[in-house]
Amino acid sequence: MKASRLILAFAILMVALSVVVVAHAQAAQTSYTVNLSYFTVQMSYPSQVNPGDLVTVNMQANAKNSFSSASLTAQIFYVDGNTLHQLTSVTLNNNGYVNSGSALNKQIMFTVPQNAPRTSLFASITENVQTAYANYYYYPANYNYSSPYCYYDVYCGYGYNYYPYSSSYYAYPSNSYSTATDSGVAPLSYIKAQTPEYITLQSQYQTAEQQLNQTQAQNQQLQQQLQNAQNTLAQRNATIANLNQQLNTNQNTNTTLEAAAGGLGILAIIFGAFAVHYRGKSKQQAQPSNIQTQQSKTK
Repeated sequence: MKASRLILAFAILMVALSVVVVAHAQAAQTSYTVNLSYFTVQMSYPSQVNPGDLVTVNMQANAKNSFSSASLTAQIFYVDGNTLHQLTSVTLNNNGYVNSGSALNKQIMFTVPQNAPRTSLFASITENVQTAYANYYYYPANYNYSSPYCYYDVYCGYGYNYYPYSSSYYAYPSNSYSTATDSGVAPLSYIKAQTPEYITLQSQYQTAEQQLNQTQAQNQQLQQQLQNAQNTLAQRNATIANLNQQLNTNQNTNTTLEAAAGGLGILAIIFGAFAVHYRGKSKQQAQPSNIQTQQSKTK
């Protein structure tokens, strides 16, 4: 009864732990989208992870406009009590030109610490964008002048620019730049760390497993002892059967001898009776002879 209860408890614990393992193995991929001022960022990640797991997060950023310079930074964190822990930090398109509608992709890999608590990971995403604006300065085209906005480039020589006569005005472009920063937060995988309930269940499982192993060892010993006892009993039964056979043989022999003795006794009685009868008859015949002899001697 005790062994059956231990086996039942062990089976229940195995089922519970297998459900946990299967749930972890089948953790689905999910995604979250962060809308920033100039980028739309989508984070794809496993819904659940365990401490010690190697986690891969796919980051895709789509530009809403064209920028002369832009960079995206993603930092992965988790919170333990009042402490913020950073796991990794990556940068996409560090100060490179970005076309409108273009996609930036990055695969972020990191390992969840073994001592991480049961909590959620999250990503802090920051964009730094530099945009260019064209300013146009208009000058009369029928004057020769030195433009304070004209330096050596494709439009001017060294300090002077001479335009042909025209009734219109000439527009000279000049770019100015502005920098913008925006940030957002994306929730990531849930860390399925060990809880007190899980630790208790695992301890109970280990205890039940040890008791089951001990019970199985005792069961094997009892089976061996039973087999030895059965072998001994079989040997004793064989000895008893042999003795019974010898006893039957001896009883048959005794019966035969008794019958023979009885027959011999009967024969002895018969012979004795005949002997007595014969002797008595002999005496009777001998007496008349003696009488006649005596009479003869008297005469």
